[in-house]
Amino acid sequence: MSNARYRIGIDLGTTNCVVSYLAAGEKEPKLLEIPQFMVDGSVRPSTRLPSAVYLLAKDEMGKIEPVLPWRGQATDVIVGHGALELGQRRSGQLVQSAKSWLSHRQVDRREAILPWGSEATRKISPLQASVFILAHIRGAWNHAFPSAPIEKQDVALTLPASFDEEARALTLEAAQQAGFGELYLLEEPQAACYHFIRNQQNLDVLAQGKMLLVVDIGGGTTDFSLVRIDTTGQGKTSLKRVAVGDHLLLGGDNLDQALAYQLDPRQISSLSASRLAALVQQTRKAKESLLGADAPDSVTLTVLGGGSRLIGGSQKFTVERAQLVEQVETGFLPLESFNAVVQKSDYAVHTLGLPYENDAAFTRHLAAFLRSHHTEIESATGSCMPDVVLFNGGLFNSDLLKGRVLEQLNQWSDKPLIVCDSSEPNDAVAKGAAQYLRSLAGESERIESGVAHSLLLKLADGQFLGLLPKGTPKEELVKLSQSFKVRMGEQVQFPLYRCDDHLNCEIGELKADQDGLHFVSNLVTELDGKFDADVVDVALTATMTEVGILKVELSSNSFDNHWVLHFGVAKTSEEQSDNDQDGPLHSNMGQAEEHLVKCFSTAGQKEYPDLVKSLKQDLDRLLGDRDEWNLATSRRLADKLLAVKGGRTKSAQHERQWLQLIGFCLRPGYGALGDDARIEQTMNATKQGPKHDQAPVWGQHWTLYRRIAGGLSEVVQESLYKQFAQYYSPAGQRSRDKQKALATKSSDDMIRMVGALERLPKERKLETIDWLSKRLKKSSEPDTAWWSVGRLASRRLLLDEEQNKLDESLAIKLVQDSLKEDWKKRKQAGLAAVLMVQPSKDEDSKELKGLRKKVVDKLKKDKCPAQWLQRLESESTEFSDIELSKLVGETLPLGLSLN
Repeated sequence: MSNARYRIGIDLGTTNCVVSYLAAGEKEPKLLEIPQFMVDGSVRPSTRLPSAVYLLAKDEMGKIEPVLPWRGQATDVIVGHGALELGQRRSGQLVQSAKSWLSHRQVDRREAILPWGSEATRKISPLQASVFILAHIRGAWNHAFPSAPIEKQDVALTLPASFDEEARALTLEAAQQAGFGELYLLEEPQAACYHFIRNQQNLDVLAQGKMLLVVDIGGGTTDFSLVRIDTTGQGKTSLKRVAVGDHLLLGGDNLDQALAYQLDPRQISSLSASRLAALVQQTRKAKESLLGADAPDSVTLTVLGGGSRLIGGSQKFTVERAQLVEQVETGFLPLESFNAVVQKSDYAVHTLGLPYENDAAFTRHLAAFLRSHHTEIESATGSCMPDVVLFNGGLFNSDLLKGRVLEQLNQWSDKPLIVCDSSEPNDAVAKGAAQYLRSLAGESERIESGVAHSLLLKLADGQFLGLLPKGTPKEELVKLSQSFKVRMGEQVQFPLYRCDDHLNCEIGELKADQDGLHFVSNLVTELDGKFDADVVDVALTATMTEVGILKVELSSNSFDNHWVLHFGVAKTSEEQSDNDQDGPLHSNMGQAEEHLVKCFSTAGQKEYPDLVKSLKQDLDRLLGDRDEWNLATSRRLADKLLAVKGGRTKSAQHERQWLQLIGFCLRPGYGALGDDARIEQTMNATKQGPKHDQAPVWGQHWTLYRRIAGGLSEVVQESLYKQFAQYYSPAGQRSRDKQKALATKSSDDMIRMVGALERLPKERKLETIDWLSKRLKKSSEPDTAWWSVGRLASRRLLLDEEQNKLDESLAIKLVQDSLKEDWKKRKQAGLAAVLMVQPSKDEDSKELKGLRKKVVDKLKKDKCPAQWLQRLESESTEFSDIELSKLVGETLPLGLSLN
């Protein structure tokens, strides 16, 4: 600790920031009044600084001059209350939830992507947004205390306990860029504890229990922590943080958004993300009013349009208190059993760009946290439950919500929990951060804590090496016994993982299994230096610094050189796709989602009736070549398409484009979290067939089901088969009405669709192959049917479900028929032969091996695609998903794993 005059605690909140301070020798913190520019041109102080940044547009420059009482502030940016006011008028220029964006691993936190989804020409990065907010705080402090600049004071900056190591490092970087000096990072639940234990009376309350549960629910995040309470014979109480929950992007903001959607789902789906953000600002105020004391029965909200071209103009909504309370009690705080599991089957709302939790029920997340740490709890209390609880965060301004959570906890517990009532849910974190600085100086009780989760490094051979075990004290240097060989002049990369708490992880321990491990980021450095050898042996050391940042270094075993590893993006994206099935989001994803709203929402279609004509080109312009879209891009677009599905039938072109795009985005129908729910919604929307009875529309309808066939159950596939049989069974072929109707049904696409139905019973497959084989004997029949025959009789199915394979004898007969075809004219017959003779996990018969040689010879003779030949000449029975997707005629999303 320094000899600074002040100890300053900063709560850098998702919704609001609060600053507290203590002069040397003082025990009770004060709150800093932060001057903020308002829309009317005045400057007003407030102890709360909304975490909002408004970016002035060119036409506002000179008209709006954000003058603050200190020099050096940006003249084209407004922070705080004024930003929120201006954002009501032009929501596309308002940046919010910067802290949540700073922890969002699917985006580049240094890239200018905010406001998300806005078409404004000027944008900033999540890092820069955090810098603007912190710079405002620094300016306010230095104006109030010019003789004690903040960069020379002791400062503790708070963040969620569940922030991973990269998010922590980015938070520190933002503070440094904002002009702060050295500071400490402190977990928010710990800060709330420090505020509570500021006096002996409160310590005596804690001493009545053995394990403290901290439930911290703010605007954007939920944190659960456990603190063990030990009391010595002399009456001294010691505290040790023993567990931290996962990072939950779930908070009061989710309730605000859900409330917005409740108002009128059809109208809400037509709002742009920026106007939805403006509505959410108002639903937040409505929520606080309706859940507070002396609440009214209802509140009316009005959302203004934004900019010169409005979608729908002003809109009014009424929020009923009874409906809000019911929504809270059923959706967010349902009373559950202690064994209730977090629901993973659905997918989260992404409307405002952030990946909120799949399950919005706080109580189910809380139950899962308590169960996962039953060992620590039971060792302290002798039961499955903590015996003391501390509530923190803006959500608990409402006694109704606090009472609901307490009711749930007491239902799970054998006896009522002791409640630590700090009565300052908005200010406790900032004030507690200042108290923490007193504890560092030995002036108050200190909460012992170390590394929140065990950390590991992934090695080149795929194993995982223990780096820092959970609980490792800060400032403790750990040196791995292993030595690493690195090549000079190249980039070194170590993927960093964290470990679930139920797994043991010792320093230097190797793990081969990735179960329970979660990718955090890549640690990278460029190796420079002059050495006689190209390859150098290095040792690796790690420590969690007192500031709260992970520091990892490489040092040469033979020379006096060392290199610090930094969080960053590796030169190869291979690790990213390996660790995060969704991969990174494109920086223009928000604009692409807004484009779909304009194209398919009712209000958007009135404003932009011809936008559908250029939809494909517009999306490719925003997101690049669609064959290069990763899984995150595909599924996020699918989510938005489902949100605006009501507008798909506006015209035949709208319906065709919607079907084509959602089929492309959902292929192959499985492989990502939430696909079951997406497929169910898609089927519900399309099971009646297209509204427009035209061949191009039907073609995309069948193509959609072919693309998502892997995610369809046997029952659904049977239903699709029956639709096919209407036209291609002997009875269907004899029916004039059926054949007449077939003219608009895009027959080729229907035939290809049936070939993808791998889960059909074998008798249905045999029936289909028989019908198609008879048709193929006609020279006038297109070779499309050969593709379906080859898929149904393939020796390697896309789903890799062996029980669905047909007998080899059938494949042999069909290959013999295929060899009689001219593959120059009927290429699909050649592909069918490749699928039916390709190496498989089964031992092939001599006859099939002989046919494989004949197929190879014919492929060469008829100059068929090279990848067909490569597949048959390979000795491996396994092949990559990319190779498989080429063989079945459909590329799969980048980052998708079918295993």
